[in-house]
Amino acid sequence: MKVAILGLGSIGRRHARCFLAAGAQEVIGFDPTEDRRKQFADEIGATAYGDQDQVLDMRPDLVLLASPNVFHACQAIAAAERGLNIFVEKPLAVTVADGEAIAEAVTKAGVYLHMGSNWKFHPAFAHMKRIIDGGGIGKVTGVQCVVGQWLPDWHPYEDYRNMYCSRKALGGGAVFDTHEIDYLTWLLGPVKDFVGMTAWSGALETETEDVAASVMRFENGALVNILTDYIQRVARRRYYISGTEGALDWDFHRGTLVHSISGEREHETFDTTLADINEMYIAQAKQVLDDIANGRKAVTPVEQALMVLKLQAKWRGDA
Repeated sequence: MKVAILGLGSIGRRHARCFLAAGAQEVIGFDPTEDRRKQFADEIGATAYGDQDQVLDMRPDLVLLASPNVFHACQAIAAAERGLNIFVEKPLAVTVADGEAIAEAVTKAGVYLHMGSNWKFHPAFAHMKRIIDGGGIGKVTGVQCVVGQWLPDWHPYEDYRNMYCSRKALGGGAVFDTHEIDYLTWLLGPVKDFVGMTAWSGALETETEDVAASVMRFENGALVNILTDYIQRVARRRYYISGTEGALDWDFHRGTLVHSISGEREHETFDTTLADINEMYIAQAKQVLDDIANGRKAVTPVEQALMVLKLQAKWRGDA
């Protein structure tokens, strides 16, 4: 299969490497910036173009959107109108209207769309879903989720002030950078009520919110809170999921998932360390290629992506 990558920043180049490792026969790229095209060619050994239509007219089997968020809608619709399959990095779009336009174009064309959800392919999430679905902690009653890091540490090789996430015009911000609504609804089901707030701390020179907090009530009764930000000086990614019969405590940076079965008396600890973080991206790429080859629906299809976007819009006060 041929995969076209639109947007050749760090995540675009990561996807190119991972799709090749997953079995794609060829990758090509598009980026309007000459330096990024050269970097892609040097690192990946593949051809990059400065004309998006030229790349889409080559009829790749999959178009992967790794461009700044604000471009997702126009690129996804252009791909769908050509009958091309789509992988879009989160978020689906930056407005609900754009997300609905993507969904309409994808449905009309009958093409495949997967929204990036690499953590669903991480062993910690596989364990959590298996345990929750199997009733291993009883009825889920609450979740605390903390995700954040100091933005200048994220891409230390570039000025964080120029990154898409710092710039309002490119659709950046802490809300759009979080995966957590997608993963929590995958684990727990639909959301009934949602309240969200955002803030700009002043600790960074960004145009976008750098702190965001939300509270959700799920249809199963669980209450969930998420804190996500760009300002934690020590990176955090941690989930604590409590239920009537036990709890799950996952700490990405420690590499452990603890399943407490009856308070502190019994527990099982899983080693969830990945030798290479690219393992989950490669697993996702393999799934996407296999889905397309066998005509299956995506793990994170357009309907799920649009639902997440609608909640993100509420979180930001846009809906």
